[in-house]
Amino acid sequence: MSLSSALVIVWLIYGSVTVSESAGIVHSACNYRKICDTIEYDIREAICCDRHIHSGAGLSCCGGEAFNPAVATCCKVKHGNKYQVEITHGLSEMVSACCGLKAYNPLNEMCCNSTIVVKPVAKAQCCGNDAIDVDSYLCCGRNEEILRKTSNSSLCCGDVQYDSETQCCCNGEHLEIQNKTQSNCCKQCECVHRISSAVGGNMQTQKPTPQPICNGKNISLCGSSCYNHSKFQCCERKETTPNWCCNPGLCDASPTVYDPSTQVCCDGCVSTKPWMHKCCGLTAYGLAQRRVLCCHNTMYLDKEDGEEYSEISIPYDPAKGTVCSSQFHALPDQHCCGREIYRPETNEICCDGHRHPKGKNSHCCGIQVYNIKDPRMKCCAGTLYNLTSLDKYGHDAQCCGSILQEDQKVCCSGDNKEVLYSPKNNFGCCGHRYVNTSLWSCFAGKLKPAKQAGSHQSKMIRGSLSSVNETQLCKEIRVGIVQSMSQHSIVFNYGVIIYGKNGTMKPLPSPYILKTGGRNSPEPIPGKPYFFDESDVYTDFNHDSVFKSLHFIISKC
Repeated sequence: MSLSSALVIVWLIYGSVTVSESAGIVHSACNYRKICDTIEYDIREAICCDRHIHSGAGLSCCGGEAFNPAVATCCKVKHGNKYQVEITHGLSEMVSACCGLKAYNPLNEMCCNSTIVVKPVAKAQCCGNDAIDVDSYLCCGRNEEILRKTSNSSLCCGDVQYDSETQCCCNGEHLEIQNKTQSNCCKQCECVHRISSAVGGNMQTQKPTPQPICNGKNISLCGSSCYNHSKFQCCERKETTPNWCCNPGLCDASPTVYDPSTQVCCDGCVSTKPWMHKCCGLTAYGLAQRRVLCCHNTMYLDKEDGEEYSEISIPYDPAKGTVCSSQFHALPDQHCCGREIYRPETNEICCDGHRHPKGKNSHCCGIQVYNIKDPRMKCCAGTLYNLTSLDKYGHDAQCCGSILQEDQKVCCSGDNKEVLYSPKNNFGCCGHRYVNTSLWSCFAGKLKPAKQAGSHQSKMIRGSLSSVNETQLCKEIRVGIVQSMSQHSIVFNYGVIIYGKNGTMKPLPSPYILKTGGRNSPEPIPGKPYFFDESDVYTDFNHDSVFKSLHFIISKC
């Protein structure tokens, strides 16, 4: 092993401290298996809607119809005890809202009286069925009349407007506008703006429950009692289960003061030591206690010493067999793949709980296996596509999250998601959002109201690692941990260059400065690893750790 490769391995172990949360979560395969009208299926490859199975990854139900929330939105309206539903295609649920049964993009549109209207400005408000710029217009009266402001201090007085700096709106038998004087303005009545300050004209105050005053050194409050926290502790309930009781007849959930030297607190319940010093849910127990087993805060009694619990909290003896997602196999010391046993030393590969025969270039894509060298196959965030039917090959087809991007679509990439949009004039990407550039300006992936109409927005420079063509990916790609950034550069630590074709790596100088030229990319998060080349930064949506990304690159090349 070369010195540079050894340094890279050290960086991978100690330097890459930030990994996607999902990388640390191990899901039980049985959590993905459901029953649809007596037929078992995996929710990662199908969905059950009204007792019918629909094949496809990432699907959800909208009434009895299946749809993909990555590219469509389901809107529901309740009528009595029933719901009416409708699917809006071409707009992802990640960025949409519903206006009745129609979906819309709330950054560029708004819902006024169940009507979708285009925003005239970023901070528009509804007036009846229309959207108005509140800096220029007023919405006055019960009939919601739209009036252009005659001054910056204009306010509504019924159906008309007045200048709040020189006039006041008086609430007598009828609303009346009077000029302000030192001695007389609404003298015989009340000013409208004063009345409206209290909701409904009434303001009620509720006296707070008195609490004891705990003064003195080391004195704290526990429920309604004061205690010395240098000697005692407060036992408080964390569980939210209804009808909760420590023991029969003892159902008071109030915090209790206890002595930690002689007592133990288990989720609001105090028990006496000495040897019962640990908690299993509400129950105190000790490690020296025989024939008991604590599984995920549930205490099992009369168990054999040495028994363990499976990933779904089923006690079993590992010397007698192996439990794979509630399925017991009378073969000890075996590896699990979902509910089945598999032997990684043979020609088998386990893809997220599904066992497959393993070939020379086999690689997992979600629960499926494919030949990573096959240009007809494309893996997009765990969804596998066969490009033969599209008459495309791997050099041309691009991923947008879990969706295979069509040529005429726009893919907007943020730090943790990618969203596909239909193209529109004068629209641009800001992170994963697609916005009207006359309404919004974008800096470092963050939106701000545009200062003037038609403000220009730079094209997004960062995308998914899957959008990098194979030639560039296999020639040279870099990865490092972001330390800091400015408008024109990003500082990386622990950076390495990956030569995928040769299967080698070498460290970059640390720190390494990437010049971005002030272009409009989303702002990287300090402490997270990112891939980059000489000018652009990429996020890998297909893999939740740098280890997986590197394995993919070297295997692919």
